[in-house]
Amino acid sequence: MVTKNMEYAHPTYVSREGQCLGEAGGAATTAYAKFAAFTAMKLYALQATVSVAGTAAGHGFGLVRISGTATTTLGTQTIGTAAAGTTFNLVATNVSDGVNLNQGDIVEVVSLSDVVGKAVIAYEVMAAPLANVTA
Repeated sequence: MVTKNMEYAHPTYVSREGQCLGEAGGAATTAYAKFAAFTAMKLYALQATVSVAGTAAGHGFGLVRISGTATTTLGTQTIGTAAAGTTFNLVATNVSDGVNLNQGDIVEVVSLSDVVGKAVIAYEVMAAPLANVTA
């Protein structure tokens, strides 16, 4: 596989994309919706759309980045007993230009204490400027 860097203004580097990782939840304190950065990337936000309403205030997710052996929580989104179809958005920390992800870094959500509630998880990401992409 050949990789290359393209000019800074190339659409590969200036367009954000959504990566839907499926449904998460149904067990307390469990990791779901794992995404591995395929190149240097930027993470901007998490979107959680309720698919099964939670039964308690403890329904929600923590957004986590794993880089090597370091684990960092980037934010927490409480969903509570919100009805199916309700959508929540969580900005990844307060960094306006996104959270830097190295190639191979993992992003995931970890459910809070509710054991019933579920949500469909999507991440807003983009390739970092001048990151290697497949040619």
